[in-house]
Amino acid sequence: MLKSYFFIPASNTRFIDKMKSLQADEFVFDLEDAIAKSDIDVALVNLSRISEPQKFWVRPRIFKNEGEIYNTLLESLFELRFKKFVLPKVETYEQLESIYNVFEYFEITDFEWILLIESPLALLNLETLLKEKRFPIKGVALGAHDYAAQTQMTFSEERILWARTQVLNTAYAYGVTPIDYASMELANPEKFKADTLEGFRMGYQGKIVIHPNQLNILQDIEYYTIDEIDHAIRISRMININQTDKMQAMLVDGKIYELPHLEQIKRILAYAQRKNML
Repeated sequence: MLKSYFFIPASNTRFIDKMKSLQADEFVFDLEDAIAKSDIDVALVNLSRISEPQKFWVRPRIFKNEGEIYNTLLESLFELRFKKFVLPKVETYEQLESIYNVFEYFEITDFEWILLIESPLALLNLETLLKEKRFPIKGVALGAHDYAAQTQMTFSEERILWARTQVLNTAYAYGVTPIDYASMELANPEKFKADTLEGFRMGYQGKIVIHPNQLNILQDIEYYTIDEIDHAIRISRMININQTDKMQAMLVDGKIYELPHLEQIKRILAYAQRKNML
């Protein structure tokens, strides 16, 4: 149910070669935090061998140390025909507009962006960034560990919850896909599973994944319990959920059901149908 965004270090040829064996929904070639700056040339050579690059996302280094946009790297990625970009380290409207101007200068069309929110300033400005409809922003994700570092936070799910919720709510307010943050948890699959399920139940639609083991867990997660599915089936037999436009509030088993409850029932039934449980 959560769409997977699998990040691959673009300088690692072995990892790229393994892509064919992985069933991720989206692949993101990482040229930022996952690789050394000295490996960018190697990464570009690797990416030059990718067929149909317009199908994949790429996370470039956007800014040089002094804050100047890394135009030469973006130009190299444009020449390789990438169209989908995960933008890190953007904090202000002015920065985003400058990046947009680079795309326009090189006459790039039909491009898409995902914003990574990695600082308190970026989080505070997120609404402003999403308001401008000319920016082709399709999704937004919290760079939770960068955010924690900037706030001097000792990272935990509880401490990051406010920022996680803020990104989620702002994404829904402006109609872009909310993508849950990357977990560094590799040795404890149950913890990764629990945190992923919590993100789904919060309302996230996607999940950043950084290791094949995480991807396997994500694909095997049961998002709804048997009891939840059985309950949804029973309610659907008592209420015509396909005529919600004519529906009034109804009392079933001592509980009031209104339109929002039936929308949830529909989601559970659709999940059960995809899993061949109906």
